[in-house]
Amino acid sequence: MMRTLILVLALTSLYAGCRRSPSKDQAVLPVDFQVFYELFHRDSSYQMEHIVFPLEGLPDYADPAAAGQKFYWEETAWTLHKPWNEEKTVFRKEILMPSDRMIVERLFHIDKPLMAERRFAKMGDEWYLIYYAGLNTYRIPGDQK
Repeated sequence: MMRTLILVLALTSLYAGCRRSPSKDQAVLPVDFQVFYELFHRDSSYQMEHIVFPLEGLPDYADPAAAGQKFYWEETAWTLHKPWNEEKTVFRKEILMPSDRMIVERLFHIDKPLMAERRFAKMGDEWYLIYYAGLNTYRIPGDQK
């Protein structure tokens, strides 16, 4: 009963927050993902419980020569992801939803060809971070370098 009440309150406040400052990304995201995303960034224990370790991905500034090699983030070396203010950042966020159970978030630096990527998947009734590529360079389409 208490858990249901907390979920209803969280959904209500999240809905009210979205109405005050609508974002095209938030408009398409499932409500349960929005609740997960908020908790993931605010509660360190919740975050650690919702990451599939060892977590596949790429380290920051990965060596392009090692592109074919697998990399996994370990729980003991994980740096918590904190909430960030989209209005006070040098990054632009892009959200993709390949399916109703998969969400891809990409953060692009606005002045440099740098990008980070996170992939979230719904497993059972819960969302989890299943992939994280730290900040790395990417090729801009049409760039001949």
